Amino acid sequence: MLNAEEKKLTKAQAALENIEVPELQLDQAIAAGISKGKRKRKKNLLFMRTFASAAILVFAFTAMLRTSETFASFVTSIPGMEKIVELVLYDKGLTAAVENDFAQKIGVSDEHDGIKITLDSVIVDEQMMVLFYKVETSGEHKEVSIDKFWLTDHEGKGIEEIAFSYDGWSINPQDKDRLLQATFEFYGNNRPENLKLSMELSEGRTEESEPVHKFADTWVLPFSVDKDAFKDKKEIIDVNETVEIEGQKVTVEKVSIYPTRIGVTVHFDKENSKQIFAFNDLRLVDKTGEEWAAINNGTTARHMDEFTKEFFLQSNFFKKPEELYLRFNTLRALDKNDLEIIVDPNKMEVLKAPSNGGLLKIDREENHLLFAFERNSKEGPNHVSFDLAVDRNKKEIGDGSSAIRWSGESGFVEILIPYFGEGAAPGPITLKLNDYPTTIEGEANIRLK
Repeated sequence: MLNAEEKKLTKAQAALENIEVPELQLDQAIAAGISKGKRKRKKNLLFMRTFASAAILVFAFTAMLRTSETFASFVTSIPGMEKIVELVLYDKGLTAAVENDFAQKIGVSDEHDGIKITLDSVIVDEQMMVLFYKVETSGEHKEVSIDKFWLTDHEGKGIEEIAFSYDGWSINPQDKDRLLQATFEFYGNNRPENLKLSMELSEGRTEESEPVHKFADTWVLPFSVDKDAFKDKKEIIDVNETVEIEGQKVTVEKVSIYPTRIGVTVHFDKENSKQIFAFNDLRLVDKTGEEWAAINNGTTARHMDEFTKEFFLQSNFFKKPEELYLRFNTLRALDKNDLEIIVDPNKMEVLKAPSNGGLLKIDREENHLLFAFERNSKEGPNHVSFDLAVDRNKKEIGDGSSAIRWSGESGFVEILIPYFGEGAAPGPITLKLNDYPTTIEGEANIRLK
């Protein structure tokens, strides 16, 4: 990339970091995102928090583009890639991948019923694939949604992925310049070069958020990726260094640096008295003080085994700093004997809960059991999520779904679980926590280079 373009991107990054998004507008955007998300039910008690996080990012980025001429003036520095730059500026690693010509141009289209879908380009390495595509029409279609989105090899065989996400809710296909983004995260590097991206679409939404019309056709986009373009593009740093934070031992085993993200593999000592859920401020820092923090629009961590997790950070692969440090100061953790919440839904009594008093009350709202937790920040919900909810016979209750809501004015966050109604499971109910906002603090500064 030319030096002039590098300077423009540096200025764009500075502009991004200095823009403030009004807190009230963020709260409204989050609430709107949750309202939509509650209509979809998934086998995952975490899905509402993930959806809300995405809502924050999408709104914040859109608000910045619309309210800051300074910021908007810098996002056109890479010829032909302007729209992709706009989509990935929230992630320093993906932005660097684009500016270093790591995105592969595709340009494949399929058209049915007057609706054309084009796969513009992809960013791909051993860890993940980020796809950029657009939906457009010259007809009368005004509100189109992608109902099904999947990736296969060229013969139609499925490809095993850890997780995937895609944009596609209530698209205006007459906005021909709008690019959408999808992400697939994979196991290993055994993906074929020749692939097919397929989508099923619908049009319109009822008040219950059901599609008014489903299109009979399937949009199929065959494409190929150049695997040689990312072959051996990784750096693995063996660390094996243990630090102790408030008596809890944390061992950083290795740091894996890829073009799309960084994985930090961490082992928590099984003799620890606390269950450590996650880091609040895990980051890489170079000698100039530049930081690469957690992924903020995708998978933030994955379980390797009972005591080992891999946490994901934004990538500095193309930066290649001479000195590099891994730092953290605050971790979310809870005493192991506090990991369960037990309630009697008939008497509305809390029988067991974390000793910090964060659970304020339980209540009934229609056919849902409501849990109200104290918030210690107006910037979003506390980190509270359940791994499992079971009745007294150890059977999972409901369909495993939940919803979460909060506002900037309230001092609490509410989690709602389907429970009441015909065939409700017998109480008491036990919920196992897999995240909670209580923290331990210390200082870790591990030199990697």
